[in-house]
Amino acid sequence: MLDNLQPQINTPEIRKRLHLDTESAEWQSVEKMIEQAAGFLRPRAVYKRCYIDDREDDAVMIENVRFQSRVLRKNLESVHRIFPFVVTIGPELEEMARSREDYLEQYYFDTIANVALQDTIQCLRTVLQDRYKLEKLSYMSVGSLADWPLSQQRPLFSLLGDVEAAIGVRLAPDMLMHPAKTESGVFFPAEVTFFNCQLCPRENCESRKAAFDRAMARDYGLADE
Repeated sequence: MLDNLQPQINTPEIRKRLHLDTESAEWQSVEKMIEQAAGFLRPRAVYKRCYIDDREDDAVMIENVRFQSRVLRKNLESVHRIFPFVVTIGPELEEMARSREDYLEQYYFDTIANVALQDTIQCLRTVLQDRYKLEKLSYMSVGSLADWPLSQQRPLFSLLGDVEAAIGVRLAPDMLMHPAKTESGVFFPAEVTFFNCQLCPRENCESRKAAFDRAMARDYGLADE
């Protein structure tokens, strides 16, 4: 369990998502909101170093827990050690944002929270790289692709133990995590950086990190020839 993560909020990414000019009065207001939001962040993470027991055509066995995903299986083809994780920034910023009567302010705070969560995941990546002497790490998020749906939260949480006791993240019966600004997945060593976005054709996604790659999707069996 890590409770000393210190993400640096990616201000340029927030401005990009909000489509605001640096000289605008609106952006100056958002900058003040970013400073305020920083005081409500409670970044924490839990992870486990695990080893792969077996591989099937479209699934992997990780310490006697079965994960069903063709994409995950392909990404772990030559990998033996992986790092399942859950990362959160806590509920405080979300609760503060909900208390605002101005819906535009709520939207701005929500965007700030989403970027802060991604920054916290990058903090965890750095910790793992330093601790385990790994040059490159990629990750897959549960529920980010139809091939690895939210139902796979259950085996992930079973692998990590009592996540709620460790960092305050609860898995609901519908497989959503609370607090909402939480992400789960698996870090794995990779020579070439992998992004879920490369296999997702959804357009106009503000969180997109890479363009949809149809050739790669075909290679993973997720698109027609």
